[in-house]
Amino acid sequence: MERDSLEFDIVCVGAGIATLSTVLRLLKRAGQAGNAKAKPTVLIIEKSKNVGNHVLSGAVIDPESLSVLLSPDELKEFPIATTVASEAFYRLSKTGGIKLPWVPPMMSAEGFPIISLSAATRHLGKLCEAAGAEIYTEFSAAKLLEENGRITGIQIGDKGLDKDGSRKQAFEAGPNVIAKVVVLGEGACGKLTEQLIADRKLNEGCNHQTYAVGVKELIEIPSRPAQTGKIVHTFGYPLDYFTYGGGFVYCLSDTKVAIGMATALDYTNPTASPHDIFRLFKRNPVIQQFIAGGKVIGYGAKVLPEGGYFAAPKTVVDGAMIVGDGAGLLDSLRLKGVHIAMQSGIAAGDTLFECWQKDDYSLAGLKAYPEKFQQMSGWKQMKRVRNVRAAFTHGTLPGIATVGMSWITNGALPPGKLRLNEDWKHMKAKAGCTPWEQVPKPTDAQSQLQMDRLTDVFFSGTKHEEHQPCHLRILRPEDCRECIGKFGAPCTLFCPAQVYTLNDEATGIKTDPSNCLHCKTCQIKDPYQNIVWDLPEGGGGPQYKEM
Repeated sequence: MERDSLEFDIVCVGAGIATLSTVLRLLKRAGQAGNAKAKPTVLIIEKSKNVGNHVLSGAVIDPESLSVLLSPDELKEFPIATTVASEAFYRLSKTGGIKLPWVPPMMSAEGFPIISLSAATRHLGKLCEAAGAEIYTEFSAAKLLEENGRITGIQIGDKGLDKDGSRKQAFEAGPNVIAKVVVLGEGACGKLTEQLIADRKLNEGCNHQTYAVGVKELIEIPSRPAQTGKIVHTFGYPLDYFTYGGGFVYCLSDTKVAIGMATALDYTNPTASPHDIFRLFKRNPVIQQFIAGGKVIGYGAKVLPEGGYFAAPKTVVDGAMIVGDGAGLLDSLRLKGVHIAMQSGIAAGDTLFECWQKDDYSLAGLKAYPEKFQQMSGWKQMKRVRNVRAAFTHGTLPGIATVGMSWITNGALPPGKLRLNEDWKHMKAKAGCTPWEQVPKPTDAQSQLQMDRLTDVFFSGTKHEEHQPCHLRILRPEDCRECIGKFGAPCTLFCPAQVYTLNDEATGIKTDPSNCLHCKTCQIKDPYQNIVWDLPEGGGGPQYKEM
């Protein structure tokens, strides 16, 4: 097939925080360089309909990176809902919870901004465009281009294919974008990023990456001005002793509350459903006091890379660099990654600026990126808690003990590298597990707060062009029968969007890709590694606006 060709200095995949920070830093420094040389040309490819539509987080952010990335005038315009006025930390039980007498120092966030990450991403996108970048939305990056071992660009995905792969009348072949450097900022478990890591063995000697799925709602409540700026973090119920994770409540204003639950995907019980765990969390009396009388107005789900310092791959190859969540850059104790994504973008932007000044984009020049990033506080935070996530696989108490040791000794204890296995390998047979607690049927008073998965998907705004090749492929349908018998069809439970259901004979799995939230939980958690998540046609997926 003949394809058009576009040429840019830099092409970026994914308009997330890390990518936009990279581009903004590069173009601002180029504009301040004071020479006659034109700015580098930059293209950002984003698969969602609008910048920010696929971005989901809590989000209480550590603000230290904002003042580095943005000028004082830009900081005044940055969209902040409110700041943390008070905080609390609870260990929940089924009937309530115990408030810790203090917030652990590593979790403290008083004075931090509370934001909508999708709104913040849209704002950074506008700053990038004002600085000279081009952003093409509704396009997916289907393939990395390579020549003599060097990444030379990307191929944009085709549009207008029918379900069987044939060309419709409106077919458009995706062009090739040739660039001196490709910046991969796809987020956790990105398609091109994972392929590059595997092909170039960038994670050789690293721990396996492990993930959590974060399920989140935005709830509108009756006006409670005294609640604004309050945040709560929780651990314990409804998770079991061996499942890492926790919940949060962020009071964005007197009428809006963001609430969510992160469940580590190395859980063992195949009857667990992260969405139902989230619903049980919402029923707890400690949580109810913040959301009672409210109604759901937004929903989303996304995976977080929790493996930490020892799971982070190499981030540079000849012609490409990986930024943000795609490189596993997240503080696995605080579950905070926005400021670290910004720092990776600042380091990448500074490196690209130096390459542009010298007109040298060689591998030797790009290698300055990880060196710069590893001098920053985010990497040092990851290093300090490098064994914490792995310790929690042995239970809550060993995990808490490791948190204390790591914090007191600045990461020196425990010594060495605790191992992490792939999430899907932890699943146990259904016959040996106690069924997870079921969510009671909601009363009429709870009906606007206790949504089933399909109703919640409605609040995510998810849409896909239905007449396109299915982007969720079951590789070996015959394995589904064995999985149903041994594990009880866990895909029908772990997906937070109800993409997978049993067929009428309960012998196989039906898929409904139009519900997909693009979280990729299925590809990560399936115990047979029988599901492949492909890129759908650009423009599809969730439509997050205030999340």
